[in-house]
Amino acid sequence: MSEAEGASATCATFLEMLKTLPWCKQGTDVLVAVHKITPEIIEVIKDLGANVYPGGIHVKLNKSFLHDLQNKFDDGQPLPAVLVWKPQNVEIWYRRQNSSEFPYDAWQNPQGASQERECVLVSADTLGDGAASSHSEIVGKAKECPSMIPPQ
Repeated sequence: MSEAEGASATCATFLEMLKTLPWCKQGTDVLVAVHKITPEIIEVIKDLGANVYPGGIHVKLNKSFLHDLQNKFDDGQPLPAVLVWKPQNVEIWYRRQNSSEFPYDAWQNPQGASQERECVLVSADTLGDGAASSHSEIVGKAKECPSMIPPQ
């Protein structure tokens, strides 16, 4: 299997996982889901960098952090994440420190919202041809997000 075929299979698996999530909708085309960082997510983000907020500084995801994510998943305590699926990309938000209450503490408490968090962007182009149609289909079925979820 070539590297391109491996990446394509990884993205196809990630896209299939996205289709199973309990999405809610903001506006006309933004989907939001709270989920855990699973092996499908780890595999798709492993070669991408993350933006650290506040500040938006771009950092490389090091192998020890990716290994830690897998270990937490294997131990039954995966890191919580917010996935935001827009037509142009999927944003995967998580927090390394004080992660157990994320994202709810950030949505309900200014102190939680000010804690450092990271976002990895997976472009729609990376996800392949089926991404746009899958996104549109889920947008058509999703209910509006609860008001406690801030606009993404």
